[in-house]
Amino acid sequence: MGNWSSLGKPKEVENKRPSIFKDDVVPLGTLFLAILSLFTQNTPPWWVSLAIAVFVGIVFLFLVVPALVRYWMKWRAWSVRVNMENNFLPKVNAALSRMKPMIEMNRSDTISGVWSDAAKTSEMQKYIRPNISHFYTLSAWLAHLSKIIDSAKPADFEFIAAETSSWIQQYISFCRDAYTQFEGAVQSKEFEDSKVREIKKNWNHARDEHNLAINNWKALCEEVNASFGRKICADYCETLKTLE
Repeated sequence: MGNWSSLGKPKEVENKRPSIFKDDVVPLGTLFLAILSLFTQNTPPWWVSLAIAVFVGIVFLFLVVPALVRYWMKWRAWSVRVNMENNFLPKVNAALSRMKPMIEMNRSDTISGVWSDAAKTSEMQKYIRPNISHFYTLSAWLAHLSKIIDSAKPADFEFIAAETSSWIQQYISFCRDAYTQFEGAVQSKEFEDSKVREIKKNWNHARDEHNLAINNWKALCEEVNASFGRKICADYCETLKTLE
């Protein structure tokens, strides 16, 4: 109990160090001015005016100037943050808009589209089984996130960036599952060479577009984190491998 009272509680005391100027100089100076006013009811001598001027100068130097500096620093930090939010919010919106076509299964040039097309034949279904539930979860999440961004204000930037980053990480996981299945199909040696070449061609084409979008997003995340001085969105984004 003794250690707790001697180690834990004094932290509050240490954080509240007494100010000699506020606690001693200002009260004594105020008393000093009051005494001077009692003894100098008429025109004060030069030394009284000098004493008053010195005291006012000290008060201005130790109280007014630090307050103005603190206010200016807070205003500057707020102004810089607002400018960054105004700058980065449209970029995040554009990056997410670029991802929208990549979550459509009716396109043959996307990972989800190639995954869906490859599972249409019975011989491929042994290895290729698209994760439909994951796909619909990503689609619903993307639609909801898009609505939020459309009405978002610059002050919402950090939330938008973090939420978009989480969505893209889930999308990367979705595509990683697809690669694992295609790799298993290619390595199975159960398909003719022409079929394997077709699988590789379709995958590698969609993979190139996917990696370009992911690398652009990664670069944006690194820029955001560097500008704000802390990690707002995940800047580690795994890209897809080529089928060989």
